[in-house]
Amino acid sequence: MKNLNLMILFTLLMVSCADVKYAEDIVGEWECVSWIDMASLNDKCADNAYFSFNKDKTYTSKVSAQDTKGTYKIVDGILYSNPEEKLEIAVEINTLSKDTLSFTMSRSGNAEILTLVKSK
Repeated sequence: MKNLNLMILFTLLMVSCADVKYAEDIVGEWECVSWIDMASLNDKCADNAYFSFNKDKTYTSKVSAQDTKGTYKIVDGILYSNPEEKLEIAVEINTLSKDTLSFTMSRSGNAEILTLVKSK
């Protein structure tokens, strides 16, 4: 039982450390390099997705012609964005480093993988 508790504590510490690193690495401006719809394997990027994450946990985005702003948080490797006057959105972070952000999202029930690179 003691070993199980230690394993759970260790896992929680590792996840929280990753979230702290993610919180640092996500700050900046990001541009789309790939947006794959896993059902059709079509790339929907076409330079039409842009995100800017700020240290104060606010963000702005432009996807196609839709501008959005709101707040965000990262918990257990999940990026939660809360656009103004809309419902919260959660996406699973696949990769987040100083220059690459990739996450899996679901739109209309289809998995989509969006990959962004830091522009600033």
